Amino acid sequence: MQACLAGKLGEMLRAMRPVLGAVVLTFALAPLPSAQDQGAPPMQTWEDEIAKGFVPYRQLTVEDFQIDDQAHLESGYWLKAFMHPHWRYVLKPYGYWVYAYVDQWMVFSGLDKNESSRKSKFREMKRSLPFAQAYLDIYEIHARQLAALKTGELPQGRGATPEEAKAVLQQNLDAFLKEKYQPVLTETEAFVKATNHGANQKKVLELAKEIKKRLDAIPSPAQRPNDSTPSASPASSASPNPSATPPPT
Repeated sequence: MQACLAGKLGEMLRAMRPVLGAVVLTFALAPLPSAQDQGAPPMQTWEDEIAKGFVPYRQLTVEDFQIDDQAHLESGYWLKAFMHPHWRYVLKPYGYWVYAYVDQWMVFSGLDKNESSRKSKFREMKRSLPFAQAYLDIYEIHARQLAALKTGELPQGRGATPEEAKAVLQQNLDAFLKEKYQPVLTETEAFVKATNHGANQKKVLELAKEIKKRLDAIPSPAQRPNDSTPSASPASSASPNPSATPPPT
């Protein structure tokens, strides 16, 4: 018995204070969508993401921030990073239970060009790039760590019916991803505070160098083979929740 779930985090903005009265940085997080029962739609690709305005991680330029004088009126510019996990699962009956396991796992991350913008009168965009880049780099570090997880390290679901197993899997993944996102918030907030919201350019450059070194030590998902092969049995090495306990062997 097989089913498919392509999970993707939506959007709930968490705004930080303006930097020099000029910038607000945002963090995206929202509940997971419901599982779909129809067939197995193809997994998301970078072509799909780019078509929606989500571009892969990059070194930022002024041109990455479209001019929009109507967006975020309190800010000279606005940067929005994104992290979109997608997955598929399989359902396997075992005794009186049905188990739901993630068998394909992908994480897309980078710059949301739909929501990143600058004011036409803002003349400090180039000077602000090191601060914005370091923020994006922090986000990318955590995105790559998330992408590197093996399917056996992800939560499972168990239920008396396929629908219940899927619901438990979704609930466990929701809690798991929210927990994984907390360090992103903690680190970005610490970075903003340590640099006085970007005002301390010397500190920005100092920390940005350290952050970039950490990022460079983690291969991008494109350089790493994805663990997408389902287990031959319903057992898994990961059991973050009692409801995800694998069956006895």
